[in-house]
Amino acid sequence: AIMIIRMAKVEIIGPKQDLLPVLDLLHGRGVFQPDPQLLVRLQTDCAEPPRALVLSNGEIRERSFFQDLLERVNALVKLLPDKVQRISPLQPLPVMDVLDAMVNRHLEEARELTKSLVDGRNTLTDQQRDLAFWQVLEPLLAGLPARSNLAMFGVTIRDAHQLASLEQLLQQRTGGSCHVSSATAEDGTLIGLIATDQETAESLRTALDEKRVPELPLPEDLVGLTLPQRIAALASRVAEQQAFCRDLEDRLADLARRWLPIYRRARIWLEERLALYRATATACTTRLCFVIQGWMAKDEVSGLRDDLVREFGGRVVIEQQEILEEDLDQVPVQLRNPGYFAPFEIFSRLLPLPKYASYDPTPFIGIFFPILFGMILGDIGYGLILLPLALFLARRFPPRSLVSDLGKVLSVAAACTMLFGLLFGEFFGDLGETRFGLHPLWVDRSKAILPMIIFSISIGVAHIFLGILFGAWAKLRRHQPREALLKLAMLLAVLLLLLALVSWLQPESSLATGPLLAAVGILLPVLILAEGLLAPLELLKTLGNIISYVRIMAIGLCSVLLAVVANRLGGMTGDVLAGILVAGVLHGFNLLLGVFAPTVHALRLHYVEFFSKFLDLGGRRFEPWRRPPHNDSP
Repeated sequence: AIMIIRMAKVEIIGPKQDLLPVLDLLHGRGVFQPDPQLLVRLQTDCAEPPRALVLSNGEIRERSFFQDLLERVNALVKLLPDKVQRISPLQPLPVMDVLDAMVNRHLEEARELTKSLVDGRNTLTDQQRDLAFWQVLEPLLAGLPARSNLAMFGVTIRDAHQLASLEQLLQQRTGGSCHVSSATAEDGTLIGLIATDQETAESLRTALDEKRVPELPLPEDLVGLTLPQRIAALASRVAEQQAFCRDLEDRLADLARRWLPIYRRARIWLEERLALYRATATACTTRLCFVIQGWMAKDEVSGLRDDLVREFGGRVVIEQQEILEEDLDQVPVQLRNPGYFAPFEIFSRLLPLPKYASYDPTPFIGIFFPILFGMILGDIGYGLILLPLALFLARRFPPRSLVSDLGKVLSVAAACTMLFGLLFGEFFGDLGETRFGLHPLWVDRSKAILPMIIFSISIGVAHIFLGILFGAWAKLRRHQPREALLKLAMLLAVLLLLLALVSWLQPESSLATGPLLAAVGILLPVLILAEGLLAPLELLKTLGNIISYVRIMAIGLCSVLLAVVANRLGGMTGDVLAGILVAGVLHGFNLLLGVFAPTVHALRLHYVEFFSKFLDLGGRRFEPWRRPPHNDSP
């Protein structure tokens, strides 16, 4: 069925000791949404109302224990490497006390290993950076003076300008007894090697501090080594540190392989158990029983009743209650649009949910949107381009994905575009007429401007009147006959005004303007008495909504004229290839506009003009209790 799914208000009653097992069953089925507001009303209406459920001391202690255990398990799972792609089949309840003791030991071990690994990786990064630094400097030694008492400094430099000013300063400070060489590292960093006498090393270091040029520090045991010895020692340390980090990673991975599946299963079970405790807040109790009230799809009630009988042997019962008038605005809403209409939900989801007593907007969009789109674009050639593209998108991407749904909607719109293109006799504008002798089956809209205006307004009249009729029917369904009659009176007033306009424009017609306007004059005071001063404004708004449909003619006319211009400019080039290129570019631009403009304006005619006449938005989404799906992957 294409509709807002019919909901049932239900009450579930059973012994207090069965509350948690019942909640567990409801979570597993995923079809029931509790409603605390119904329980408030139940407490108000009963002579001896049920009370809000208060957990026993034992249940409170158990919930606190589970919450604390879950926090520790989450902390441990977050530390362990996520390389184990399975969840243990173990049911944790019998071993929760054992896990409580184990998780502290494993958590402490994982924290120590993780801290050591982080420190080890930081050390390794520093060592690798130092090694790369000195490896870049090694070739610079060949250019140094052959002196045995040299002091060498390795520095990083911002840019070539800083290098020049630094070299000038150092030469001044050391009396020309220093040598500066530079090279560029793989990451683009400019690295300098400064060599000077041991006697002037201290003044050189002071100059580096003044210029804020960072000197690469070395471990004390490497300071006295030659540069090749430094590099060899650093390379050895990097290899040792890499082996140390790999050992820590292996120990963490081994811990994860042995225990991560069990802790994942424990986490799932604890989350579900704590969800049940949270769900107890939606139940009320008497001295012996619990009561849960809420909503579910009407066709699911019998299945849930059978499950309750099978699991609890008749101790727990479910009763379907009447949905009262005051309940209608609180009934949660679930839409069902299978088959052809399902892809059009991409447009209805842009709106807030309708209320339960209103209508699902999706079928209306599915019926009227492609028609309005086709009326506006209306070209066989453009439809032939859009249809294969739309079918490719619909089949290339997964079903019910956004792109796939857009492809399906566009394919229907493309088919309507070709249909109206046949009626208008358009194939890339007037190319079909000039080249292939194509003639309109109905009307040439590029020339018949007034007939297209009348046609567009006629579409608006039909669309708006249909919306008003749906609005009147919705009021009758909610037992509001006065509001329904007012909507019908508004429809009659608009119809009389339109007929009066036709009789004024066509004096030879059989319609008489005077009596029609007199009838409107009689209706208007009645509407004002019933709705107040907003009635004339609503009347004018409805007329404006109808006139707004002229955009069907206007945007369609712009499209066909742009296509004609593209053909004319292509023909004026005097060259076949150049003409095809010019016309192709202009037709491509027109097609791009021809996709977006009809989409935007067709949706606007739905959202603003049509739906405002009957759609009551602001419904609550149906969000049943549902256990999150778990499989064998984390």
